[in-house]
Amino acid sequence: MPPPQKHLRYQGDSDSELNSNVGSGGLNPRKKLKISIDEDSIFSPAADSPDSLFDEISSSSARSDWDEDCDDSPATLHAPAIPGLFFVPSLIPHELAHQVNDFCMRKYFSKPGVNQIMLFGVAASSGCAPTSGLPPLLRELLSTVSDLLALELPPEVHALLFPPSPTYARQAILNLYRPGEGIAPHVDLPARFGDGIVGVSLGSGCAMRFTEAETDGAEAVRLFLPAQSVLVLSGEARYGWTHGIEQRTADFVKGEGMIERGTRMSITFRWLLPGADVVGDPDDFH
Repeated sequence: MPPPQKHLRYQGDSDSELNSNVGSGGLNPRKKLKISIDEDSIFSPAADSPDSLFDEISSSSARSDWDEDCDDSPATLHAPAIPGLFFVPSLIPHELAHQVNDFCMRKYFSKPGVNQIMLFGVAASSGCAPTSGLPPLLRELLSTVSDLLALELPPEVHALLFPPSPTYARQAILNLYRPGEGIAPHVDLPARFGDGIVGVSLGSGCAMRFTEAETDGAEAVRLFLPAQSVLVLSGEARYGWTHGIEQRTADFVKGEGMIERGTRMSITFRWLLPGADVVGDPDDFH
């Protein structure tokens, strides 16, 4: 049985709360940051079970069952044949990627132990643009991704991700992965987040593992996500497949050999369904 959660009150430039609890597999403690800031964004702790594209980071201090039992098939540099999955390597311009990574490291990850931040935009019904609560640099990143993906995605998928008149609030989750850290396989909570998820990789790459959610013993496929790449999950890929990151310091990539992991930041954009901004028991949202 894991130890009880510890709640620490932090007094800084803004009213914040650090939650330290045990991550996946009962590994090292992790800290989650919750802050209200003048940009009208809200940072909140994630649920205590994996419910996001990059959530519940687990440490390399031990290897969990889901990592021990997996096969060793190599990752590829091309999108697997999963309906609704789209992948574009090196989509983000280098200068913008550097600016966003540097900004987020300084603003959100300067305190020891913090490895996850959630930011929430404002729903269109409030009279504001759905991204108005996000920092300007993340809004620029999202706008750039929209423009560049318009050349890569089917029109209906692009409209799902970037509708001209959105009705839901946009959420951004930032996760910091150090070499050897990973996340257990999961499907993002279908009652909390809508269809259409965009994941951006910055700083370093890693392999992501996909498995059919409702098929016992299904063969896994791996996709290597290099820095500046963008991954889109929609339809079947979003709801019918689990995704996870194995606890490794390097990934074996077909045609490239072993690629060492560095410190990687992921930024994931999702749509919040009505009521999803209420923090509570994660089982309530399954």
